[in-house]
Amino acid sequence: MASLTELKRAIDLLPKGNVYRKVIKGHPYFYHQYSDHGERISKLISEEEVAPLLERIKERKALLLEYASKAKTKNIKLSDAARRLTGFVMMGDAPVAKFEEGELLWLDEGKAPYAIKRSRSLLPFLSLRVIDISRTNARLLKKAFAIHEEESHFLSLYAYAASISDNYWFKPLHSKLKYKDVTFDSDAFSDIALKGDTSFFPNRAHLTPELTTGGSFEKGWKKIDGEWWLYKCGTKKEIFSEMLCYELAKLFLLPSAVYEVDGSYIRSLNFAGENNYEPMASLFGQDDSYETFYSGLKEFPDAVKEEYLSMIFFDAWVNNVDRHNENCGFLRDAETGELISLAPNFDNNLALIARSPLSEDPRDDGFLVSFLRFVKGNKDAAARYAKMVFPTIREEDIQERVEEVSKLTQYKDEGLSSLLFRRYEYLKKCVSIG
Repeated sequence: MASLTELKRAIDLLPKGNVYRKVIKGHPYFYHQYSDHGERISKLISEEEVAPLLERIKERKALLLEYASKAKTKNIKLSDAARRLTGFVMMGDAPVAKFEEGELLWLDEGKAPYAIKRSRSLLPFLSLRVIDISRTNARLLKKAFAIHEEESHFLSLYAYAASISDNYWFKPLHSKLKYKDVTFDSDAFSDIALKGDTSFFPNRAHLTPELTTGGSFEKGWKKIDGEWWLYKCGTKKEIFSEMLCYELAKLFLLPSAVYEVDGSYIRSLNFAGENNYEPMASLFGQDDSYETFYSGLKEFPDAVKEEYLSMIFFDAWVNNVDRHNENCGFLRDAETGELISLAPNFDNNLALIARSPLSEDPRDDGFLVSFLRFVKGNKDAAARYAKMVFPTIREEDIQERVEEVSKLTQYKDEGLSSLLFRRYEYLKKCVSIG
């Protein structure tokens, strides 16, 4: 069964409008007429082109009807219990916390989301799974759902606080819903969320992952061949930087979300898979300093600490100044709640040259210097770095990746390979001395 995204793509490839016949001075002429962004287009075609074109127009109309049929679902209204924040946070079909008026009554310590364990409240959990209403297309989504809420945490409840990246959700008191009832199977609102496209305005689809996807960039989830991909807007520099970071992460042997370029967008495959993703903010709030992060990992396994140190070394290398506590985190078992690992590296669109050129001399880079200051001031981190074995990366390896990404993104940055190579060697030297 084709998804809404696949139907939309098929529709976009087919001609719209209709064919009209005019007789001028006794001679028949045929015109393909259609609208393109409000402009009326009329193209002269031959008589031989008429039948095949009409067949393709007919095919498009049939797909439009199928699309409209699939997009129609029931409206959702928040129950009184949901508005009072009274009910259960669920892991699949298992309750892991109970709330009354947003206040915790009961908690399963081993399985509950970290944000609830930390705060003993429901609001921090909801606030970490809600669309950023400062986005233009987020406000458009509110209009599509006829949502008039002023408090942002209510937005996530229009999707039962369910998310693509975990199996947690909110079940209002007295609700008979099961987890299968709140899982997402439609990407009907992806084009509205991603690019503000209302040419296919679904009929108040009641469940969409868009309402529980944060971040300040316009983005949208698309389901393709049964898998969820997060599409994101960006400038050429941002898309180039995101893709090159993905390729460099593979050179560095750093686990990373899968990234691809799709037309003028970049997309990433849902990296959580069958696991639950929890952002660092669940544990540490909004303090995203190296010191807070690392001290917060004190009771975690050594492997997680070393994964974190590898990630921030990589950030320093690729100038990822935007590593904050909502774009890194942990993977947990979706049945037991047990910690698995640090989440794969993702969200590097503001790294490299996305905002400014790399410094010719890494010693002049303030961001890199701040990272090295942390290493020097933290004895445990310094000792672990001194024992790490970093992969050998040649300048030719970097250049090869730069050329590949340049072809994909149609963007070039001369001299970047040399700068990255020097920066990598400098960082390795600095952290290896402890």
